[in-house]
Amino acid sequence: MPSTQTLLSALLAASVAVNALPYEEKRALGDEVTATIDGQVVSWQNDWSGEAAATSVPASVVNSVQTTAATPAPTAAASTTGNYITATIDGVVVSWINNWPPPTSTGAAATPTSASFCKDVHLFLAKGNNEPYPGRQGALADAVCSGLPSCDYENIMYYNPVGYDYCAGVTEGDTNGHNQIVAYAQSCPNAKLVLSGYSQGTNVIGDILGGGGGSFGVQKCIIGDSPALSPTTSPGNQIAAVTLFGNTRHVANQTYNVLNGSAYDTDNPRYPDQLARMNMFSSMIRDYCDETDPVCALEGPGPFVIENHLNYFDRYTNDAAAWIQGKLSA
Repeated sequence: MPSTQTLLSALLAASVAVNALPYEEKRALGDEVTATIDGQVVSWQNDWSGEAAATSVPASVVNSVQTTAATPAPTAAASTTGNYITATIDGVVVSWINNWPPPTSTGAAATPTSASFCKDVHLFLAKGNNEPYPGRQGALADAVCSGLPSCDYENIMYYNPVGYDYCAGVTEGDTNGHNQIVAYAQSCPNAKLVLSGYSQGTNVIGDILGGGGGSFGVQKCIIGDSPALSPTTSPGNQIAAVTLFGNTRHVANQTYNVLNGSAYDTDNPRYPDQLARMNMFSSMIRDYCDETDPVCALEGPGPFVIENHLNYFDRYTNDAAAWIQGKLSA
């Protein structure tokens, strides 16, 4: 029987053809861009519509974009006009000279204050293999935020195209996800946080909650060594809901398992010590697994249907969003 890791490479390489993704990267004029700048997660409205640069940066600085490999950025405060700002935007590290605000501008500073970007509800999305940001979970984020007066999302940043090492992608996601969640919670202590992962992203979310580390798959590669969050201290005590779809570390018969794949393991179930720590958040988790999904239910009897690993958000977006909104209002 093929491993989950092998299946992910094969299945998700063709995922766009099987289930076209309507949620492209947020590059449209007026969309919100989220970045980690000097260790702080911030977001701003995109006011640049040009095509010359690889990443979306404010119009006032687009002509001075330089890679940090060519020009290491000083550590001076990013909010000071004339200093370099270093950012990780959709996995690409760039730096530019801050010349915002211009003398005649009454707009916000280049690095918004906490009051300008904190939301009552903030989602963290961990994407599946070979997905663009935010991937299929963009539909879930839209549904959760629908009707809420103060709600947005950000992507947990990691590189995971077809053929890229699974474990390296998870390890990067573990580290970035942990840091992003801690940074947002510190800046926005009153925000309610929602974590959601799909496919490979479930490995990342599970590691953030329960701690990472250990081998995965037939290659026995070592994956993330991130620390576990605690539900009693920040940022763990700000988490209101967690959703997992097509879990690559699915464990049978957990109280939060839903759908007819609940009774089946994947071939690389989460280690008991990690599971115990993760289960401290059990009342906040919902883990969706279809019994025909060849990833989360691989140890089940099948028959397996590839499409049922790819179409969770076609089938369960409204159900998951309603459950999350219920947790937010509890």
